[in-house]
Amino acid sequence: MALKEFKKDREYLDANYEVLKAEHKDEFVVIHNKKVISCGTELDSVLSEARNQIGKNLNHSVVEYLSSRKTEMVV
Repeated sequence: MALKEFKKDREYLDANYEVLKAEHKDEFVVIHNKKVISCGTELDSVLSEARNQIGKNLNHSVVEYLSSRKTEMVV
């Protein structure tokens, strides 16, 4: 069941990426049940806040950094 919920949250992030990036520019976000439950610039604080809200369910949530910078990779 947890993998299915994670997949739904990942799909939510993908579908709403540009809007979320505009709202949470250069921040970490934790998405659980298709909602941003925690955000901020310090990962430790973001995870701590999320853990306080959803406990062990944090392990089944999407954590992403929404960078405003364009990333280029040379391979």
